[in-house]
Amino acid sequence: MKILAFFDSGFQADGARWRLLREARPASRQHYPLNLPSSLGEYDLTQPGQAAPVVALARQAGIDGFVLDCHWRDGAYRHEAALLAPFCNQQFGLALRWHNGSEGLWSDASAVIEMESRASALVAALQTIPAQLVGGGVALIVDQPKALAAPAAVTALLRRAAGQAGLPGLYLIANRAEDKGRFLSAGFDALLDPGPDQWHSCKQSNKASGLDFLEVMAGLRDSSDYLDRYFPYLSFTVARMLNREGRGKVLPRVFPAFHDWLIHKDGGATQLVNGGQKPADPVLFGLFMESAMLFVQACFPEDQQIVFLQSWNGWLEGSQVEPSLLDGDLLYNATRDAIDRGRYMIRSRAGAKLALDPALQARITGLCAATRELVTRK
Repeated sequence: MKILAFFDSGFQADGARWRLLREARPASRQHYPLNLPSSLGEYDLTQPGQAAPVVALARQAGIDGFVLDCHWRDGAYRHEAALLAPFCNQQFGLALRWHNGSEGLWSDASAVIEMESRASALVAALQTIPAQLVGGGVALIVDQPKALAAPAAVTALLRRAAGQAGLPGLYLIANRAEDKGRFLSAGFDALLDPGPDQWHSCKQSNKASGLDFLEVMAGLRDSSDYLDRYFPYLSFTVARMLNREGRGKVLPRVFPAFHDWLIHKDGGATQLVNGGQKPADPVLFGLFMESAMLFVQACFPEDQQIVFLQSWNGWLEGSQVEPSLLDGDLLYNATRDAIDRGRYMIRSRAGAKLALDPALQARITGLCAATRELVTRK
């Protein structure tokens, strides 16, 4: 069982993400405030002394690797794996999420020569990371498989390029939950739940009406009640885990919270709520994680069992599990404890037995025999 967390490598001292986080202000009373880091502080990943504790803390929580974003930029596929690679080993590896949707090339099925060149460049990017192996191949998530004009041709192209480059193979994951037939038959090895903002698994709790709109326009109601979508965290996560076996080979994505109002300042944000002012409930999150682990253990081959965390450091959407100022170590500890419990239950289900001392076993056997004899006499 591997636990992989999506990781935003843009949090560096010379980047804009920390500044954006510090300056973020909710536009509505309904929006949860964004959190800030505590134990790790505003780390700079370009400094080895600050990047090492990030990986160390993730490993301590039971996480087996990070998923980094990979974009086409300046004539090559770029990622920030070099910042974390010195602290990775066989127990902690990296995977890439290929943002293919930003490239118009893959939507043109006739651009075969250009695709071959890009496929080789993507495989070259995979060769530079301490890769996380899944199913005997290097894990690669295709972020927008629907942007591929010919998915089967692209998967075949990537596998051929990987073989020519000497990689052990590819484990291709399509970031789709609904199309369980189309992409699996096109050569993908598995599917992946989309993020909370891309897939609303239950009915939203706020149902905007014309009256709501008029009240918003008159200033009698908060505009976020009309523009944003609110979902109860419990219903949202339970709906994700119901009848998963019937949805096909779909890997789960878990998250303690989610509220992306910073990205949707003009409305349309997705807000998961727990009631009151709590953006996250560690107990419910722990149950979500355990359920996902047990599902994967029951339905996937042993070397393909992965659970994805929405983020390790998704501060801009409130889905992080790093220690924070508002939550302290609550979510971090909940993550670690849930992973520990899930792995214990998996070992128990696998038939692990406690080995008793032979003398104690003989004594127990004798007591059982004496008890049976006493009952027989009476």
